[in-house]
Amino acid sequence: MSLAATQEAIGAVSEALRSQISLRTSLLVTVSRPDLAANSDEEPKLNLFLFQADFDPYLKNQSLDEGQPAPLWLTLRYLLTAYDQGHDSDSVAAHRLLARGMACLRELNFLRPSVPALADNPEPLKLTFDPCDVDLLSKIMQGTDEKYRLSVAFQVRPVLIVPDVLPEYAPPVLSVGPPGAEGVAVLPTMGPLLERVVPARFEVDSVIELQGAGLGGSIEQVNIGPLALPVIAAREGAVQVRIPAVPALSAGMHPVTAAQRLPSGRWFASNPQFATLLPQVVSASLGALTNNAGRLFGDVTLTGQRLGGPDDSIFVAFYRDGAVALNVEVTGSVAQTALLASVDSLHPLPPGEYYLIVRVNGAQAVVTPRVEWVL
Repeated sequence: MSLAATQEAIGAVSEALRSQISLRTSLLVTVSRPDLAANSDEEPKLNLFLFQADFDPYLKNQSLDEGQPAPLWLTLRYLLTAYDQGHDSDSVAAHRLLARGMACLRELNFLRPSVPALADNPEPLKLTFDPCDVDLLSKIMQGTDEKYRLSVAFQVRPVLIVPDVLPEYAPPVLSVGPPGAEGVAVLPTMGPLLERVVPARFEVDSVIELQGAGLGGSIEQVNIGPLALPVIAAREGAVQVRIPAVPALSAGMHPVTAAQRLPSGRWFASNPQFATLLPQVVSASLGALTNNAGRLFGDVTLTGQRLGGPDDSIFVAFYRDGAVALNVEVTGSVAQTALLASVDSLHPLPPGEYYLIVRVNGAQAVVTPRVEWVL
């Protein structure tokens, strides 16, 4: 549908409000100035008066097409006034009519009209009540023959109006030089722009998604620290990779980039975003314990994935009663599948139940296995 129809949007909003209120209340609803509506010979009714149109401050720079001029985004402000059989707005009968109209506006809340002038509005029209004090009504209804009438103010936003302005499109630059003697190949974009990694904290064998501008089918590789991974799925604005259980990558925070191959064969990588590979604890088994004046010392073996290598910072904390009772530094292995946490005779622990918190390079495992620290 042509966006030119939006140039009748203001009238379409007034008509949509009039018809919806009339349909829901079974009352006559007019669109006019309060003084003209009061002087008509029609039956008891409700009247809509559009007294102000503002440029929406939240959307004034929002374009429908990136890089093109923004259209007009309006906030329309209305007064709803009730008139009884005698054209009075301050009687009990008029107050009843006004309450019915207010209830109808509250029911509408969001409008999605299908008329051409409003069908292209990217958001539903939202109705909200505005403050309506004596000063506002006095300013609007001032005049020699007009008097103060109780009314309710409300607004409708955002209303889209698209002017007849030609877009500033241009074909993409694919090469430099005349046909048959092309020069340096030119990318039609500034390259991939990585915005986020989802999830930002993950374990091995997880699928993570990189999201941002310029991501899609052109991305062939994702770099996580020193590890280069192939893309397993791609869509516009996102690519996915699976994290393998290989020792080449230790737990901790790593820079993540998306890379595409240039026609020259070289790789062009995006800006980095940081994500955290978590150690994965599967089980904990208690070794032989020794009694030292009522306290126990000994070893605990933990198994899992990404538990840290020889050069990683690894700590195992014994947690009990809401606090860490002992924090033990541990040396990892090349395979990163097992840890031996030793409690020595100088730091024995009292018997009881402990939870083991494993941290590798600052990344904490999700699973905290429980051990019974007893003989």
